[in-house]
Amino acid sequence: MNTRTEPAANEPRGTEQLLLVDDNPSNLQILMATLKDRGYKLLIAKNGESALAIAKKAHPELILLDIMMPDIDGYDVCRRLKEHPETCDIAVIFLSALDETSDKVKGFQLGAVDYIAKPFQAEEVRARVETHLKIRRLEQDLSFRNRELEAANQHMRRDFEAATRVQQALLPSALPEVEHIALAWEYRPSDALAGDALNVYRINDRYLSFYVMDASGHGVSAALLSVMVTRSLMPADRSSVVTDNDERNGVCKVIEPSEVARRLNAMYQMQDNGMLYFTLLYCILDIHSNRMRYVSAGHPGPILADSKGDVRILDVPDVPIGILEQVDYQDTEIQLQPGDRVFLHSDGLNEEHNAQGEELGRERLCEVIENGYGRSLEASVGRLLQTGIDWRGDENFRDDVSILAIEVKGGD
Repeated sequence: MNTRTEPAANEPRGTEQLLLVDDNPSNLQILMATLKDRGYKLLIAKNGESALAIAKKAHPELILLDIMMPDIDGYDVCRRLKEHPETCDIAVIFLSALDETSDKVKGFQLGAVDYIAKPFQAEEVRARVETHLKIRRLEQDLSFRNRELEAANQHMRRDFEAATRVQQALLPSALPEVEHIALAWEYRPSDALAGDALNVYRINDRYLSFYVMDASGHGVSAALLSVMVTRSLMPADRSSVVTDNDERNGVCKVIEPSEVARRLNAMYQMQDNGMLYFTLLYCILDIHSNRMRYVSAGHPGPILADSKGDVRILDVPDVPIGILEQVDYQDTEIQLQPGDRVFLHSDGLNEEHNAQGEELGRERLCEVIENGYGRSLEASVGRLLQTGIDWRGDENFRDDVSILAIEVKGGD
């Protein structure tokens, strides 16, 4: 809703008030005659005390203020106006026969905006008054626009904070508990809103699903896509992207990774989605047999560290989701043994550059995993993240970084 209440500098305005202050009635008559047909509301004060009282009550836009007055001179009136919060913004133009530079400098130092010498020239008075009223209008309009902008920025900040909380809420809050399976993850967005997402679920008493995804681009649009895909990948009590439920017999069928990718591809075509696409590494693990099946839709493949200490990259190139209408995604199956570890990550990690512009690369990640095999899975994942930080030289990655790892416990 538009709450604007102040017109711009060039829009029609209400009657502007001018306060004319001079202890000489003839000077006041000349000023009134000069300005009476200009559409202003003219207020009169014959001394300093009266001027201060009228200014506090009426809040005129501009004051034409004589300097040489008895009791309280114009300088003191100006000083007191500028000291008071209710009158400090009123524009003041001094009127005086004093023509010394030091007199003018003193007036400007006290906060006056201009100086008109006596005897008055009608055209000069009108020109200076209109110029400073226009400046005042522009300043008020700028102030109003700045307040509007600040209000809009505050609204945006609140929206960003709310969106960030939504994304954080969709990260694993508690990892599934499986006796012989260890899980660990790290998530480091490059900005308040991220295009990366990761999660792990216990689909039923036999299968775990886990994934890392990376939406193209950055900012709000990528974050919204990330949130939508995350919601789509959640197991449900009814049929979903990842499960088919037979309500008649209560059987939950786990969908193969390739079919999950195909369904997502049908749901999130980039032509209908703001020209956004995403990569996905989606896996299911049979915790009875330790067989893992996965699909890699344009995403870096998993890194396998086996119980013998060998580390290898299991890339299976395929098309990111949303680019082509029809894609025949393929499943890949590996048999995990006790002691094996599998690492999933987004390309924000391996594509990070150091100060010399050199890419971190997946081979270095493999070395870190191999050297850290003796550590706990959580420590190994933390070491991968720290490697990226050390390589870049600070903790602010250029791109979102997600790492998810799984271990079949029981190895020597």
